[in-house]
Amino acid sequence: MSSEHTYQAELDGLRALAVIGVLLCHLEVAWLPGGFVGVDIFFVLSGFLITRLIATEINETGHFRFGNFYLRRIRRLYPALVTTIVVAWIASFFLLSPAQLENFALSAIAALFSFSNILFYSQANYFDALATTKPLLHTWSLSVEEQFYLLWPLTLLLASRLLGRRGMIVVLAVISIASLALAQYWLTANTTAAFYMLPARAIELGLGALVVFLPALRSRWLLNAATTAGIIAMLVPMALFTAATPFPGLSAMLPCLGAALFIAGARSDAAAPFRFGPVAWVGRISYSLYLVHWPLIVLWRAYFYRPIEGLDAVLLGALAVLAAWLQYTLIEQRFRRPVPGRNRRVIAAMAAIGISLSAVSVQAAMTNGWRWRIPQERLTQTANARDSEANCGHFNPDLDRKLVTCQNYRGMNKDLFVWGDSHAAHLAAGLAAAYPDRNIYIFYQTACPPQSGFGGYLREYSSASAAKRCARHNRKVFDYLMAGPTRDIVITSAKRETPKLVAKVTLPIIAALEEKGNKVAFLGDFIRPGVSLVDCVAAPAFVVSESWLRARCVGDPKVAAAELDYNKKLASRAPSFISPSHIQCPDGMCRFFDGARLLFRDDHHFNDLGSQLFMREMKPLLPF
Repeated sequence: MSSEHTYQAELDGLRALAVIGVLLCHLEVAWLPGGFVGVDIFFVLSGFLITRLIATEINETGHFRFGNFYLRRIRRLYPALVTTIVVAWIASFFLLSPAQLENFALSAIAALFSFSNILFYSQANYFDALATTKPLLHTWSLSVEEQFYLLWPLTLLLASRLLGRRGMIVVLAVISIASLALAQYWLTANTTAAFYMLPARAIELGLGALVVFLPALRSRWLLNAATTAGIIAMLVPMALFTAATPFPGLSAMLPCLGAALFIAGARSDAAAPFRFGPVAWVGRISYSLYLVHWPLIVLWRAYFYRPIEGLDAVLLGALAVLAAWLQYTLIEQRFRRPVPGRNRRVIAAMAAIGISLSAVSVQAAMTNGWRWRIPQERLTQTANARDSEANCGHFNPDLDRKLVTCQNYRGMNKDLFVWGDSHAAHLAAGLAAAYPDRNIYIFYQTACPPQSGFGGYLREYSSASAAKRCARHNRKVFDYLMAGPTRDIVITSAKRETPKLVAKVTLPIIAALEEKGNKVAFLGDFIRPGVSLVDCVAAPAFVVSESWLRARCVGDPKVAAAELDYNKKLASRAPSFISPSHIQCPDGMCRFFDGARLLFRDDHHFNDLGSQLFMREMKPLLPF
């Protein structure tokens, strides 16, 4: 290995492929749903470049200058990151609701101190609907890399000192194999950890590092074969993978091996398209393009509150490239190379900006997202968006609180039992109002549909233990309802599986309960707005006028159309199914407001007002 590494334009071309894949995926381009694997390609390339740099210095000098290494990393990464956060902060101030700004402030702190992946792991899944409201969500991958940079030089240096060059290879192999095994295990035990955490992603960085230690390919035929196979292996998952693909783990090995093969054969003739000037140029601005594209998309959504259409995608993509070029030219290029006598000033300036940003972010997070930005009438309108589960605090001493998780015991002689997930729990306020002569008892577990555990169906969760816990809960509910006196029961549906599967699993449950003399209603799920109307309404008035507020806060029409169709199909398969569609959506126009009053507390749960309004209207359809 030589300390001099000539510029390889094809590696910038590889960066271009990776970042364009991510960009098009996030712009919701239908023919590239797996573009998110571009992040994994970046990991492989980073593993290769960083390991080559570290291993070369260790092999040539016998030691490693940690200070110089980390100073280069700071110069390379931090100025553009800080610039992105500053611009996103300004836009977020003008566009985001208090809850969104509070979350953004926390993510800004996490991005500045390289623990974004840990923060987002603790909050949500990458493909959740709420992911599209987090302007700095994409910095999770930067944190993974920065954590790798922190640990990897010392690891290689110790391995070299103790075991020599072969020791570095052995340590790399052990870490990579252990990482892949852990990632695959986490796919069933803790999917979110598998996605966000460095231990599960180390295999991807490790594959790039492994290329450094492999013998260089000499044969022109082998070089071309490696490059061609690598390109195919990267493009296929971009076209075929979706958010439903179990990922990372073994699935990630296809694009990662493809990236490793491409790097190994990078000097081949087959890599010529990646050396093409415009392609390599996109690669050179790829870091800034990755940084700016996601905040741009999220903040666009925060203004329009509608899906990205074809022309939107073109304009957003072009704007992202323009912003990336400006940041690359004005920020990245200016700070990335050391200038004698200026190192301390650059570090001091970066530290000062980071501390200032952190202070502002801490203050915003601790003061509920600066509610003073929001007009009082908008805060008043969203103040009623309370959690309807507040109606669950009156317990019957004779009932198991762990089983009947929501209880509204009022000393009545009649009971109404409801079985479902949080879409059953949000009916509590409405049922209490519609049936004042009954005690309302709801068996609910979050994200646990009542069908899971029956008929061979098991709801998939981020961990196997959660899936088993849901199934055990449902079996206990079923046994409780079968063993007791006859009851009035509502079984709910939350559109988590296909209508065919839900009908197939639910109908035998209803038949068994009715055979015991119970009266059972199979209640369909209400149509969700698909966007958080609370956040939509609670926007600052600086750029969101009252007329624009009314025009944009109408829900996602694509979500409504799909869910109306779902209820229609389920009704055709289950004669006992009671659909709320015509109550909530007369003439296909769904109600998410009652006049100016919100009926939802987030993107899919009623508030008390919505629960009461719709259950009052649904009552004549229920057989009680």
